[in-house]
Amino acid sequence: MNKEAIQEMIRKKFHGHDVLVSKYTPAFPVSIEREYARLSHAYMRLLKETMEEELPALKGQIMKERGTYRADGINDVLSLLVQVFDRIQERFTEKEKGFGLRRKLESFANLTRKLTVKEWKKAVSKTLGINILEDYYMGEFYRSVIDQWVDENVSLITSIPSETLGDMRKIIKDGFLEGKSTTRIMKDIQDRYNVKKSKASLIARDQVGKLNAKVTEAQQRDAGIEEYIWCDCRDGRVRDCHRALNGKKFRWDNPPEMWYVTKKGKKVMTGRYCHPGQDYQCRCRAKPVFKFGTFNAPIAEKEGDRSA
Repeated sequence: MNKEAIQEMIRKKFHGHDVLVSKYTPAFPVSIEREYARLSHAYMRLLKETMEEELPALKGQIMKERGTYRADGINDVLSLLVQVFDRIQERFTEKEKGFGLRRKLESFANLTRKLTVKEWKKAVSKTLGINILEDYYMGEFYRSVIDQWVDENVSLITSIPSETLGDMRKIIKDGFLEGKSTTRIMKDIQDRYNVKKSKASLIARDQVGKLNAKVTEAQQRDAGIEEYIWCDCRDGRVRDCHRALNGKKFRWDNPPEMWYVTKKGKKVMTGRYCHPGQDYQCRCRAKPVFKFGTFNAPIAEKEGDRSA
């Protein structure tokens, strides 16, 4: 169906106006974020299990050397430290092979795309009364976006165990040299693990939002949408900057600049220009603003199809 035919179908929805704000606000894919967080936690548990298998030997050696006060005890412990962490890395690598991280991330990426398409179809249907083809949003561009996202996320997630092991190696070495108790050293290790586990959760929230934002922008711009209304999530996690942007109209070719407020109340511009979902851990959405003269999207063959 050509652009002229589509415009004739939607003309009455605009009631003589050129612009029509969407009657539906696309939802953030919270379920995907939640599942991604579970995936990252499961991945981190592989590391924890491996550590729990190896660290008791190191703990015992530390206590032994502390008890004998041998002059060469420090070198013995540091040598054992290297061996233990080398074994942890090797055993973790073996466990990781059967985890299927890339395959699982690919599944999440495709689910995010499907949910984003579903939300986009709802916005078009509820506002313009037409149904668009879902298959259209499975082209080379979307495959490229998903492949890039998967590559980046595999790199992000797999970097956490290496960082964690490096931090823990330093905690044990410094703790032993500083004379900390074995109990305190082990507590510091657990604390560091919890910090890295939290980082994995933050990655999940951030990356799902970014993929959702990228697909949303591609869909809207491809359909001739030039503007959107910024919509925040209206909860306590929304930062001041995004709350101030809520309800305002922006162009896809001119994103707003981000800012933050210091403890002294000073507003500081960051130099970062972002659309909804593109800022760090942003869960905001872009409500499309339809323009009669520019809207163009592939229409489903059956007008009555509301399966989306």
